[in-house]
Amino acid sequence: MNNRDKKRYSFEEYIGKKASWMQKWRKKGILWETVIVVGAIGWMVALPMVIGGYVGSYIDRNMQVSTGGVSWTVTFILLGLFIALYSVWRVFIYKR
Repeated sequence: MNNRDKKRYSFEEYIGKKASWMQKWRKKGILWETVIVVGAIGWMVALPMVIGGYVGSYIDRNMQVSTGGVSWTVTFILLGLFIALYSVWRVFIYKR
């Protein structure tokens, strides 16, 4: 085996070691994928509820609607919660 073949072999060994290292870390990447999915679900739930809270608060402050004591803030927060749960179900559970 000449010097050139030895260098080629050591280069192939080096690449093989790096590839196995990357495959090992990709398998461990499941944790980060889970963190990303949980973060996406968090935003999908929090955003509609916060928007509903702001809309309901705006209606409660600025509109003089005789509703018999119904809080529009709570109503729109609950509506935002139902929209959020439906969107999470459609994206992560239903998956056509």
